[in-house]
Amino acid sequence: MCKTFDAIQKLAKKAESDSIIIWVGHKKVSGRLYTCDEGKCLDEVITLQDAVIEHCHRGEECQFHEFKWLNIPSHAIKAFTFKCCVK
Repeated sequence: MCKTFDAIQKLAKKAESDSIIIWVGHKKVSGRLYTCDEGKCLDEVITLQDAVIEHCHRGEECQFHEFKWLNIPSHAIKAFTFKCCVK
């Protein structure tokens, strides 16, 4: 099992919020984390509800794409934080 997947699921149980921000390459993804409390998660796949992908290019406006559900392979995640930890 992927250490990133394990870390996200473990920290989600202690976080004050289920809203998470994930960086995949140069894209920022935010949404509500679907937790594995009921054992319905796929190993090494992070599932977000009401996800928004933000992609910004230098000198251009940012583009936003919204998804009701989004699955992210945990090996592609570069960094993550929960929204309750953002100032």
